[in-house]
Amino acid sequence: MTESDLKQKNISPPFWAFAWPGGQAIARYIFDNPSLVKNKSVLDLASGSGIAGIAAIIAFARHVDFNEIDPLACASIHLNCAANGLTVYPSIFRKNFIADPTHDCSQKNSWDIIFAGDVFYEQPMSQKIFNWLLNRAREGTEILIGDPGRCYFPDGPFEMLYQYSVKTSKMIEKEDEIISRVYRLLHDVG
Repeated sequence: MTESDLKQKNISPPFWAFAWPGGQAIARYIFDNPSLVKNKSVLDLASGSGIAGIAAIIAFARHVDFNEIDPLACASIHLNCAANGLTVYPSIFRKNFIADPTHDCSQKNSWDIIFAGDVFYEQPMSQKIFNWLLNRAREGTEILIGDPGRCYFPDGPFEMLYQYSVKTSKMIEKEDEIISRVYRLLHDVG
């Protein structure tokens, strides 16, 4: 089904069909700083199309796990890995780590670094996601967040690392290009 087919049936394109600005910014930051992920274990949380995790694979991460609850998004991650010439079979967790924080993979020191791109777009989930990420940071995991200024971006202990102007679609944003920032979540709070 194409975008025009979806439009004719008044169906919005699926969220994972786009490289969202936060994920693009994280991927770009990885390419600009490959030592960030080299030989490290990575989680791409709420992966969507998998852009940040794929960038980590290309930059020689030791291992990359993708986390996505939508089965079609999981299929798109496989397709996007193949489209990028990657011969790895991606490890995809179809588990909602935020709703079930006791899941084995969310335990201390499972990953060296976690990426979360464009996760603060919905009020009910934003605080839960932030709390989960803050707990992982307090356990010693480095947390990088890509965000283009979503309205539910939490107040918190962030360090802005870089900002990029990224191309986007007017189907998901109001502009063809948007500023997206990469933040490090700091853990030395309360």
